Amino acid sequence: MEEKVTLVFGVGFTAEYVIRAISERGIKDVSAVAVFSVASEEEFRKRQAEEAMDAIIKYLSAIGITGYPKYISIKQPFDYIIYQISDVLWTKNNLEFYIIGGMRILNLALYYYAMLAKALGKRVKAYSYTEDMSYKYELPVIIPAKPSDAGYEILDYLGSKYGEVYMNDIAKILNKSLPTISKQIDFLEKQGYVECKETKPKPCKITDLGKVCLQTLRGLKSKMNKF
Repeated sequence: MEEKVTLVFGVGFTAEYVIRAISERGIKDVSAVAVFSVASEEEFRKRQAEEAMDAIIKYLSAIGITGYPKYISIKQPFDYIIYQISDVLWTKNNLEFYIIGGMRILNLALYYYAMLAKALGKRVKAYSYTEDMSYKYELPVIIPAKPSDAGYEILDYLGSKYGEVYMNDIAKILNKSLPTISKQIDFLEKQGYVECKETKPKPCKITDLGKVCLQTLRGLKSKMNKF
């Protein structure tokens, strides 16, 4: 049986956005909610953070969900901040992170831990919102790999085209075998650089992430060509 989800939040001085996010998401497949806040030394801010945390824990209790509150010491090396997060989440293997509140360094640490946990094999998703929570984003939790020279050539070609190009046409234009192009396209698709439809013939197009990759590699090649 698949492990239920643990939701993960950073919290600042208000409980509203955490409660709203949980309410809008639903709790049918949720087993617990981990809530991280900063251990403030300033009395007024400390009291504000504690009030927000208390409101969240009371809400979770009312809806029958286990809450794991944790105050993080941030005047520490970044690795130790991540270790404090891991100390709460290490037994949880199905995680959903909501990067929407709390101090900047805490959110950066939560997001970094999300990517690390994904790389190490945990099931991870991450989300964020606009300030008014009117729009929700799914955040990437993997860093795509650099394409090979052959993959770059495909991206370069797709980047020059508007819309989709059939895979067999890519093979003809680049003077490569269809199996070779298919292997490269599979890699680029897994990294999120291209999108393809599962039809025959197979049409593919470059994604926005693929355009970012292409621009970055072009910039690097341009710099190398100057020397």
